[in-house]
Amino acid sequence: MKSAEFKRNWDVINKKYNYSEPFPEYVAKIGDQIKHFMLPENRKYQGATGNAIGMLDALMLYNEHCNLPEEKVDKFLENIKCIINFLLLVRQTSQVPLNTAYFIKKRLEIENCSNVEQAKNVLEKEIAFHRQNYKDTIAKIANHFKKRIIDRIETYGIKKLVIGTHCHSSVVVRAIIEAKDYIQQVVVDKTEPEQQGILTAYELLNAGIPVKLINLCQYGLEFRRIGLFMFGIDAVSADGVVLNKTGTRMIATLAKTKDLPVYFLGSTYKYARETLLGGLVKLEHRKVEKRIMDNHLGIDLSPYYGPDAKFKDHDGNSLLTVQFTGFDTTKAVFYDSVVSEVGFLPMREAFEIAWADYL
Repeated sequence: MKSAEFKRNWDVINKKYNYSEPFPEYVAKIGDQIKHFMLPENRKYQGATGNAIGMLDALMLYNEHCNLPEEKVDKFLENIKCIINFLLLVRQTSQVPLNTAYFIKKRLEIENCSNVEQAKNVLEKEIAFHRQNYKDTIAKIANHFKKRIIDRIETYGIKKLVIGTHCHSSVVVRAIIEAKDYIQQVVVDKTEPEQQGILTAYELLNAGIPVKLINLCQYGLEFRRIGLFMFGIDAVSADGVVLNKTGTRMIATLAKTKDLPVYFLGSTYKYARETLLGGLVKLEHRKVEKRIMDNHLGIDLSPYYGPDAKFKDHDGNSLLTVQFTGFDTTKAVFYDSVVSEVGFLPMREAFEIAWADYL
């Protein structure tokens, strides 16, 4: 949903309740920041949890700006849904905002607020809870996995372990830092074309952890040294299929042939609830074609690409096709376990334990 459509929906609600509230430009701005998360000034909204933090920021700003009369609680609740629906469409793959939105709406429904002030208080408390819970779940996962790393070292009869990872995951970085005394080195690939692996390398290096930075295609040569793979999660389905940055499936498949353990770390916020009812996780397609075509050789491929291509085939199509799919899927047969704040449990079971009060 674009900002213009968001504004139209906002105007429809104003008309429906015969009460005009100014359009929340600050919400539209946060939506733009979430969309362009790789810009340095927007980095706080990077990743699934970052996207969700952006949503919480937007909702809190509206909560603070809202001056609705007490009896307009229905309009308040509809405005909240309108803001949420706009922000969820900015990054459709992100499960943390989807689940956070579900929990917020469910809490407001459970409380059955009779006036605006009550609804605002419930929303403020729910926002504060999720802000803290994002941090708490990361800490719990890191602690769980530190024990698994120690266990692997004892099993292998070695002093330290070489870890392999891909792209950037806050929980993976935190878990590695927690277990740094038991880690010899972390192999990180650069992760083209958006190079999020650089963030992983930078954060680990700042924590004093040795890093080997490679390109994804080099991983095959590193398998003889790596003792364990750790990946983040963008989403996990009811049947245990994990969605993560493109390249994950390739690494996990190769690791399986070498009998190397593979773990996916992510909170129960990453569980794709809609897959329980047969739904599919939406794949996000980012417009990064120019980054793929850019090269240090200085070769200009633009005459062969796009509707204005100078060179085309017999059917009038450009000779060059460029595509970037941000995510791929890894079936449960190719990894050892998903690790959430509840521990080493299948995500469906972990979700039901963690969120029993909302289900």
